[in-house]
Amino acid sequence: MTERRSSDSPTVDVEFAPIRSGARTRTLSDGSLSMATRLHSAQRDTMMIEEGDRQELQRIATSISQRRQSLAAVSSGIPDLTPDAQDPALDPMSKDFDLAQWLPHFMQQLQNEGVSLKTAGVAYKDLSVSGTGAALQLQQTLGDVIQAPMRIGEYLSFGKKEPKRILNKFDGLLRGGELLIVLGRPGSGCSTLLKTITGELEGLGIGESSTIHYNGISQKDMMKEFKGETTYNQEVDKHFPHLTVGQTLEFAASCRMPSNPVLLAGQSREESCAVATKIVMAVCGLSHTHNTKVGNDFIRGVSGGERKRVSIAEMILAQSPMAAWDNRLVELSESQSFY
Repeated sequence: MTERRSSDSPTVDVEFAPIRSGARTRTLSDGSLSMATRLHSAQRDTMMIEEGDRQELQRIATSISQRRQSLAAVSSGIPDLTPDAQDPALDPMSKDFDLAQWLPHFMQQLQNEGVSLKTAGVAYKDLSVSGTGAALQLQQTLGDVIQAPMRIGEYLSFGKKEPKRILNKFDGLLRGGELLIVLGRPGSGCSTLLKTITGELEGLGIGESSTIHYNGISQKDMMKEFKGETTYNQEVDKHFPHLTVGQTLEFAASCRMPSNPVLLAGQSREESCAVATKIVMAVCGLSHTHNTKVGNDFIRGVSGGERKRVSIAEMILAQSPMAAWDNRLVELSESQSFY
């Protein structure tokens, strides 16, 4: 990832670079993660899951294995993903069942079946972005306060305001599967960059010479035909406060669940949405909030940290090949942020 900043743009101060796992991640010849790497990652992640959520995941794993086993017995079109009975750690019905070993095994079997995670890359050239109105939020300094009386016309103007440049001549390439961290002081344009590459352009204008492509697809075509494939998770959580956490996440799952789910074969679309919601809620530590209202500053509901996790769970259920997260760690504990 590279950046180019013109000399007439001193206000932009954004640093970004893709992060690759390097030697710590081993890959197979087809580019997939090795089983050892998957197992290590799963063991680390499951250690962070609380006991109640772990039991819920084990119950769901048992249900999925039993359903797929029964379907495999009557249909040759659905592979049997039930692990070898000689390995009790991979048998959800066994008292020695190990969730950390079962998860990578199950995902590997799905990959062998042809089910894989979608990824998307983005490339942008000569990216310049201007903002007006609510989209333009600049960090106030002491100089701005002192000069405020001399700029009273800006506050009393009812006409169309002149757009202000936020990003100026950025070049970048982000390949599918890469992680990009954007760093910058408040008001430097971090959120603007994330919004722009995900197509959230309300109040923003892109320069005429700017170009954005997603695996060869222009942003105009991407937003018209594949809008759900790029998602932006904003810093401020906005939900329907009167809906429960379960209702919110089930709706998010239903918006993206295919008509013939492969992962949960044999189940209806509605059943698959419910199961996917329970899995994500257990992973995010939200199982106990299923019937609790999401709430907001005026309506009592889940805590601020749990509301953040609801937003994260929505993004997981969206299954977007490319997602942008804007300051997601606010109000989360250290352990939750690490997880």
